[in-house]
Amino acid sequence: MPTRPRAACWWLGWLMVGLVVLAPLRAGATNGMNLIGYGAVSCGMGGADLALVDNATAMNINPAGLSGCCQPEISAGLSLMQSRNHHADSHGNDLLAREQQFPLPLLAWASPLPDSAFIVGCGIFAQGGMGLEYHHFRTPFADRAPLPREHDSLSSNLSYMKITPTLAWRRSDDRLRLGISLNLGYAEADMRLFPATSLYLPASAACTEVGFFGVKMKDARAYSAALRLGFQYRWGDFTLAGAYLSATDQHFRGGRAQVNYNAIGAGLRGYEAELDGFNWPQQIGLGCSYQVSPALRLALDVDWINWSQAIDRIRFSLHRNQADEVPQRIRMNYPMHWNDQWVIALGLEYRLSSRWRLRGGYNYGKSPVPSRYLLPYFPAIAEQHLTAGLGYAAGRWRLDLACEWALPHAQASHNSLYCHHGFKEEMSQFTTHLLLHYRP
Repeated sequence: MPTRPRAACWWLGWLMVGLVVLAPLRAGATNGMNLIGYGAVSCGMGGADLALVDNATAMNINPAGLSGCCQPEISAGLSLMQSRNHHADSHGNDLLAREQQFPLPLLAWASPLPDSAFIVGCGIFAQGGMGLEYHHFRTPFADRAPLPREHDSLSSNLSYMKITPTLAWRRSDDRLRLGISLNLGYAEADMRLFPATSLYLPASAACTEVGFFGVKMKDARAYSAALRLGFQYRWGDFTLAGAYLSATDQHFRGGRAQVNYNAIGAGLRGYEAELDGFNWPQQIGLGCSYQVSPALRLALDVDWINWSQAIDRIRFSLHRNQADEVPQRIRMNYPMHWNDQWVIALGLEYRLSSRWRLRGGYNYGKSPVPSRYLLPYFPAIAEQHLTAGLGYAAGRWRLDLACEWALPHAQASHNSLYCHHGFKEEMSQFTTHLLLHYRP
């Protein structure tokens, strides 16, 4: 018969599994499509975590840090993210995206092997993504031809979660720690590109042929695998650490799409959909921490994220088996050409007492999205983040809280796909984090 604390821990674990499986994992962007950190400890320090992480969440940050789990540990966390997105253009749009809160759960377990220097663990993490919804968006076609309705919806949803079986090792003097984790990923993608709009203007002496048929797609799924490697090495009060994450190729299949052919009298037609080009990048990070005094620790991380190889050109393919007056196959290419990103994270932790810890941090990464290829429904443009956190320990339990603010950032574009005279996107974001640890 389990004790009450252990029973409570198991109930918490099952609750988090349910949240991971059932929650919509759409999220706003932070460092591109990545979150700045994972768990309230990491996020409370601005994501400066490579040299400091020593709990079960390490498997999604620096797997070497899992060696800090000297006894079995379970960590359960939940982050609530709320983005504010604003779009303005010369077609009469000056609107905010629909306000939404996105739950981002995590559940992680770790345990040292008996009479061994090895530690094993496994976790489920909401890795990141991007999504927003604009309603009553005046389409760029409304200025070119009379339409039954000038306003329509524009939305995207790209979400990514993963399971991370992990193995870590520590030297007998605990100065050197090594770790490796397998990242098994699952992603979903949905989008709505003016689905109620249908336009066709045949060629004439005054203009060339113009056509646009609105599309909506849902339930496209992708599976992937990657490796994460990490180390931590301590010299007295100084710790040096690094981590590498391999690139992930994601091929979305099984999507269901609908194309609006009302302008040519063919109504709504269904297609099978495939999406390629939304990949997760390789990433290399180097970090350090210094124990300034018994109460104060400082941390610095520098990460390179290879977005230029991960998101270059999006390929959207539709196909149907039935042959009739509408095309059986449609292929669309969207140039993205993201830039690589350098991210700098600074963090501090101050021990107020044996039970209380105070944290703060700053994170900066220049937007990887070139202005020329910015899309209104995929504005991953956040750059600066301020964070603060608080930790409390009591017996076998530890509770960590953090808040994270992505400062407002605007970016202008002349991408003629969505506005012939330029537009501007602005985004900010506020996220709260809760993380609960239990050591039986």
